[in-house]
Amino acid sequence: MSAQAVEDQHSYVPIAPGDRNRTTLSINELIIGRQSTMPIYDVNGVLLLAENQLITTEIKANLKNRVHGGTIQVDDADLSKLTLRQVEVKEVPRFPVDEALCRRLDMILDNGLINVKNTGPSYKDQVVEHGCEAYDAEQRERLLEQNAHNAQTLQSMLTDATNGNLKDCDAIAVMAAQYLKEMAVDTENVLTSVIGNQVPGEVAASSLESALLAMAIGIEMDFDADNIKSLGIAALTHDWGMAHVSPDLLALPRKLSRVERLEIERHPIYSMEMLQKVASVPKIVPLIVYQVHERYNGTGYPRGRRGNSIPIFARIIAVADIFISLTAPRPWRPAVTRYGAMECMLHHSRERSLDPDVMRALLRIQSLFPIGSFVTLSDGSVAQVIRANRNNYTQPILQLVQMADGSPADPNAEGNVIDLGASELKVEQALPTPGREEIPFSADLFDEY
Repeated sequence: MSAQAVEDQHSYVPIAPGDRNRTTLSINELIIGRQSTMPIYDVNGVLLLAENQLITTEIKANLKNRVHGGTIQVDDADLSKLTLRQVEVKEVPRFPVDEALCRRLDMILDNGLINVKNTGPSYKDQVVEHGCEAYDAEQRERLLEQNAHNAQTLQSMLTDATNGNLKDCDAIAVMAAQYLKEMAVDTENVLTSVIGNQVPGEVAASSLESALLAMAIGIEMDFDADNIKSLGIAALTHDWGMAHVSPDLLALPRKLSRVERLEIERHPIYSMEMLQKVASVPKIVPLIVYQVHERYNGTGYPRGRRGNSIPIFARIIAVADIFISLTAPRPWRPAVTRYGAMECMLHHSRERSLDPDVMRALLRIQSLFPIGSFVTLSDGSVAQVIRANRNNYTQPILQLVQMADGSPADPNAEGNVIDLGASELKVEQALPTPGREEIPFSADLFDEY
């Protein structure tokens, strides 16, 4: 669904003189758990739901199945109870934009002056390939402690940067260097250590997960250590400008209208300006964060750049950011399964909105069934994907978690870790993560990014 279609879907429709007490709106606007006091009709005046009904997930789904076009008529007396139609989004003072700085950066980009070159050897040569081997428990414990500490540090630094009090980014540079060292030991252990740690409304945790994935892609694409650290710093800070977007706007339990999205689309400029004021930030970083939300086919923002006119680091972070954003819950939807997120990424790739070279690197480090996801195998057992298998995208390396009879798998048993590339077993079904509310891929997800 296009941004314009979403906006139209939530717009008011003129009502006939005899029906002035009803408003036509989308079924999507109904809030689950609220009770109506008046009947609900379709646009032709046919009764759909009697008065005094609790809006449940089932009722909402049934209405969508019954009503062509997805629009209904709700009594005006129920508007404030059943929808957010009468809730106004509070505006925050706009962060002043330095237009001269934007023009200067645009000139640098237009002239192709950002050219990333290695000055050292490819870091991939230092990374250990583990093959059919489980994660090291000691490293895992160390990573979990680091992640908790670093998320707090990032959130604190964002607060300081928002208030103009951040003096330097040395702590972030140290963070990127530490994670790069851990990735040489076991990249997959690092990547899966942050899954599920995102906190709604907090930029730090999602940026940390995006940054680690971006760095892993950078390793796969043969960049050297210094370049990967700069890539990590840019990814860790690329969404800082979201702190200057109204929290009420970000919390709306529906997709945003085109007008509302315009404010969101200013945040890369805010991020870039915030970083320009911080000492010790690598010069390339503000230029990168300014471009992360551009798209390879020219459909992105803030300037609609396309192809290789978008710096390679921005193209890498874009892929990582979309994947991680899909796997996180949003006010208008639950988290998407990791397999569903990869399906969505492949749809984007077919539309050429993402750099195909970066997408190939993503598949090589995640596989079609991304690391951390759960799958059912052809013998009825359930396993978790723990490692990709290079170009064998549909045959990752798995660790059994449940036997075919439903009994728990022994993590220490021989054969508990399976290389599907060397096994007769195959994946039959991708599953949601246990204990998390997750949804599969659907076409409307494609319009989010």
